[in-house]
Amino acid sequence: MKEIIALCAVFILLMTFPLQYALNTKNHYSISLMQKHVNNAKELARQEGYFTTDNLNNLKKEISDDFSIPDEEVLIVATDVLERKSRGQLIYYKVSVPIKNIIAANVFWGISNEKNKGVYEIENYASSEWVAQ
Repeated sequence: MKEIIALCAVFILLMTFPLQYALNTKNHYSISLMQKHVNNAKELARQEGYFTTDNLNNLKKEISDDFSIPDEEVLIVATDVLERKSRGQLIYYKVSVPIKNIIAANVFWGISNEKNKGVYEIENYASSEWVAQ
């Protein structure tokens, strides 16, 4: 009987590892989708010389849909129309998205839900291709 009890305890402990692997796979997929959306928006910004309002709104909507979060939680800082860049100048952008549930079975490990989150950021520059008229 004591072997069964020990087996149950070990089984519960070992089940957290496949759960963590599945959660890591889900988070990795979401992050790769975010990288794809940011890259597409960056390429559009390179052609225009800045991030247009439509470009930023589409980027926020796509990321918020993929992460199932409100648009307000997606933070974007980027070169806008007042700073339109000519060919060869750099366009700045920074996109921050909160990621919840980093650790699977966090309560089992003694990690609170408030601490079980983080922020994924993409911050970079892109060279403008817009030719000033």
